[in-house]
Amino acid sequence: MLAAIQAVETEHQKLVLLDPSAGLEPILQSMLRAEDRFSLDRYSSSAEIEDNLDSHALLLCYAQEPQIGLHRLIQRVQLRHPGLPVIVFTDTKAEADPSLLIRQPLIDQLCLTSLNRELLLRSLRYAQCTRRSQDALQQLKITDPLTGVGNRQFFYQALLNELQQGVQLALITIDFDAFSRFNNELGHDAGDEVVLELSRRLASCGGIRHLSRIGSDEFALILPIGDQEIIEHRTQALLNEIVGQLLPGYSVGDGQQTLSCSIGVAFAPRHSNEFDTLIKQAGLARQRAKQQHGHSFAIYDPRLDQDQDTGITLEPELWRALQKEEFVLYYQPRIDLRTGCITGAEALIRWQHPERGLIAPDRFIPACEKSGLIVPIGYWVMQRAGRDMKAIREAGLNGHIGVNLSFRQFQDSYLARTIERLVDQLQIDTRMLEFELTETALFGDEAHVKQCIQTLSALGIEFSLDDFGTGYSSFSLLQKLPIQTLKIDKSFIAGVPGNSDDEEIVRAIISLAHNLNKSVIAEGVETKAQLEFLIKQDCDQVQGYFFSPPVSLELFLKMLSANRMQQG
Repeated sequence: MLAAIQAVETEHQKLVLLDPSAGLEPILQSMLRAEDRFSLDRYSSSAEIEDNLDSHALLLCYAQEPQIGLHRLIQRVQLRHPGLPVIVFTDTKAEADPSLLIRQPLIDQLCLTSLNRELLLRSLRYAQCTRRSQDALQQLKITDPLTGVGNRQFFYQALLNELQQGVQLALITIDFDAFSRFNNELGHDAGDEVVLELSRRLASCGGIRHLSRIGSDEFALILPIGDQEIIEHRTQALLNEIVGQLLPGYSVGDGQQTLSCSIGVAFAPRHSNEFDTLIKQAGLARQRAKQQHGHSFAIYDPRLDQDQDTGITLEPELWRALQKEEFVLYYQPRIDLRTGCITGAEALIRWQHPERGLIAPDRFIPACEKSGLIVPIGYWVMQRAGRDMKAIREAGLNGHIGVNLSFRQFQDSYLARTIERLVDQLQIDTRMLEFELTETALFGDEAHVKQCIQTLSALGIEFSLDDFGTGYSSFSLLQKLPIQTLKIDKSFIAGVPGNSDDEEIVRAIISLAHNLNKSVIAEGVETKAQLEFLIKQDCDQVQGYFFSPPVSLELFLKMLSANRMQQG
């Protein structure tokens, strides 16, 4: 810790101070010296703080305004600048708010009655160390661990930024030919060696930006070009330099291996200004280059590069869809079998594609899971559902809205903390919120999963176990975790009545749920015969096309109004 503090002592640090009365600023100025390398900017209101704060500053707050206002300011700041350290000053120890330290671990609190220069500097240096640690973690999120260049997430954002600024550029993608065969013959360690060497050779090329590894052996980079008239000339010169770097063999073990590469190029704005389209075009050009022998390249040509379902990834399109808010939520009602009324709903994502229309989740969720995009998309779903809940509650629903949490989301160490912030920010009524977990999600880091669920349960959020019976449920976990509802997978419902095995499984799940004091919901109910069977087995709730497919929020609200009239 001492080494870390000494390392930041030479850095100049901006301090942003919320001090409406101007009472704290002279105290701090009297304790700080020029050699401490701190600059202090005072502002009188939360609005001024938010306008002038940047991610490299430290935020200091004099806790004179109402505590709820300070809480909300800190929440807004940390949503905009995740990981930014905050130090709160109070006049007396009695005014300190311990809940801030519990809920916001990047906050320190100092009491003016015991404040001295040593204590102030210690707190400021510690905050600097915290900021550096957070920056390092953020850097890890956008860096490829093997090569040290940018990763896919970094590149997509970098390309999007360049296009939004109107930069004329060449997008260049490169990969090895027959890399899978190389891996199979020589092993993945050898594959890692040549990928690392390829990244070094590409990094040595002049004039490029944002070199990133966006696939196992696929790299992308940007060549910015100021003059549209020389774009092909500049690109050709760079391609010749790249090919020259790629010609030597690769050292693998005790020998040399010769590997050829293919290169695809697309120009912005000539070919497209949409980053997902541009990536696709460069990929199509690279596929055409592979038809030649040796190190080869191709510039996108719409006459030659037709998309014949070449397996170009959906990821860029999905990332753009998230940025442009093309996703929408549909709601599938749950029906209480005792009253016949709507008692809840499951929130289900759809993609409103500008060209292909409404796309069902089974077409894109697997790609989201594979790439990790399911994590930010999952947070979007929570945010959208949280906003919709107010209208849903006003329309008369007193039950739960189910939101799916995937295995990949539980790998996010900030899951519980982020959900807490969304709940506070959107003022979500947690009594209406239910997270639907898959059995797979429970069998990752058991301690982490348990802690997340218990933290969120303490907020009033309920949990259900989705697709029950298809995985490897641990009855001990069902007893340990605050899971209130089991959902019977539709694959079992499809076989009832008529299939004796499915009938027995459904009976057993309903009996188990009730014996554990849990509710049970049957998914995928499509026929009257299925409904009658479930009523006889004392199932609590059902959802499925027999009652309603997933519908838009507008239609769901109309259904709730009719439901309220039915209830009298």
